[in-house]
Amino acid sequence: MTLNAAPVFDHIARSTVNSVWASLAIETLVRLGIETVVTSPGSRSTPLTLAAVRNPKMEALSILDERSAGFFALGLAKRTRKPVVLVCTSGSALANYHPAVIEASMSGTPLLILTADRPPEMRDCNSGQTIDQIKFFGDSVRAFYELALPELGSNLLAYLRQTLVHAVDRSMAVNAGPVHVNFPFRDPLNPDPDAEPIISADALERAACVLTRSAEAARSPSYFDTVALERLSSHQRGLIVVGYTNPRDSDEAFADAVAMLSSKLGWPVLADAVNPLRAHASENHNLVVHYDSLLRQVESLDALRPTAVLQIGNLPTSKVLRAWLSSSEPATFLLTERPVNTDPLHQSGVVLHGAAHDLAVQVSQQGVSEAWLQVWLAAEWAESERLEAVLSDLTTDTVFEGQVAWLLAKQLPMTTSVYLASSMSVRYAEYFWGAGNRAYSMQSNRGANGIDGTLGTAMGVAHRGAPSVLLAGDLAFLHDSNALLAASQLKGSLTIVLINNSGGGIFEHLPVADQADAFEDYFATPQTIDFEQLAQAHSVDYERINDLEALSAAISSLPERGLRILEVQTSRQADCQTLRQILGSVRF
Repeated sequence: MTLNAAPVFDHIARSTVNSVWASLAIETLVRLGIETVVTSPGSRSTPLTLAAVRNPKMEALSILDERSAGFFALGLAKRTRKPVVLVCTSGSALANYHPAVIEASMSGTPLLILTADRPPEMRDCNSGQTIDQIKFFGDSVRAFYELALPELGSNLLAYLRQTLVHAVDRSMAVNAGPVHVNFPFRDPLNPDPDAEPIISADALERAACVLTRSAEAARSPSYFDTVALERLSSHQRGLIVVGYTNPRDSDEAFADAVAMLSSKLGWPVLADAVNPLRAHASENHNLVVHYDSLLRQVESLDALRPTAVLQIGNLPTSKVLRAWLSSSEPATFLLTERPVNTDPLHQSGVVLHGAAHDLAVQVSQQGVSEAWLQVWLAAEWAESERLEAVLSDLTTDTVFEGQVAWLLAKQLPMTTSVYLASSMSVRYAEYFWGAGNRAYSMQSNRGANGIDGTLGTAMGVAHRGAPSVLLAGDLAFLHDSNALLAASQLKGSLTIVLINNSGGGIFEHLPVADQADAFEDYFATPQTIDFEQLAQAHSVDYERINDLEALSAAISSLPERGLRILEVQTSRQADCQTLRQILGSVRF
């Protein structure tokens, strides 16, 4: 059958029509530069899954649990900065993607969600495994497309191709994020292995032809209002504050751009642990990384108070920093590559839409106050020396959780990919992860800030990448332990540094810790899982770590492939008291 044939088929041929439709969809995505499809088993998605598996240019992974699959794809998309495709069957399957979709939306991570669905005549009539999938993810996706039923007329094939072109473009556009494409299929779904091809391979190639590789498209330069740039550069007492951001440019290019901004403006850079800057310290000598403890320890903060702040990405996690910035009332400039509000302090601010590099090129060199820089850098140096001495000499009955983040920053091999779980892991990293030149790639789900999908996301970050490390607490790990089922799909290495303090350590720092009658069972929620047995059940390597020397030896070199768990037992109560001794009063 040619592309111009009338779209009329008997019941036996329809499975082949479904197969061609799905094959064209996958081939188009390949031509658009997409490399990986993450599938979960199901019947209605058979055409899409088989098309992905049988396309030699597409990597197809199978992950049983859609929730874990969603976060695996999220982690891989965060690292590669390119869309990853998800494929699932009809019914409640796609609901399990929702937490990952929310995080992808809030963090600006491109995902392409292909959901199989029943045809229209099988909806709203109590047919099995059928729910309303139309615009299922609401405003959490950048776009939704409900496709037509498969037909093989040339106009319909062109429609399918161009819909996917636009879907990928929307996932990668200025406001990158997830896009949902719904594929209805009529039975039968399984292609007849003896059926003659109804479209030639050459015709399929021509049908999938696209002119651009959207997933690898170059970013357009940014242009900023000249008055806003003049206002920005008119301040000598300014701060560049960088929180969570996953820039479109490489980590090195982003670090260079922020260093250029710092040099031109003469402003210090307050850098959270969840961006590339702390791992590229040699490129920026004006880094301040101990701002949280510094702002707690300095007796008089007037000398450090800025008149202006340039915020890049989200604000750092630190509530101490946020409260201090709010009370300082500086002129605020918000640099963002996405059309989203990144100002939870509701300052009187100017929004600058664009990339750090473009701003660095366009901002003017102004008179730099060396005294302003030196007062900040002297305070940073003094606080760094204090924390180094405290953490080096600390003697406790168990390992202090904060020392783990401090040690990882010093001992992990060059270019390690690091994923920080939410809750206390990311906070200890903010407090104690020092600046260095080891070029670590830092990732964390700081869009929604939840512990959902911690392990699955870390596995996605590790997939086909550099050896990786996940720092996580026991509850964050257990919340996503189903992701261990995907261990066989991982092509790469992930070392899990598991902090086991038998519960949620962050709750020890919350006011609810004073409620003795309910705190342990309803907030701290202690668990008694034997992690060694859990590792054995999934054929995952395991090692119990009893002290910092053993941890240092275990992380100084990382395996080339596979999963392993390094369990470090700590005490929630002791960690809480030690942190208060180091930083003073700590409440979140």
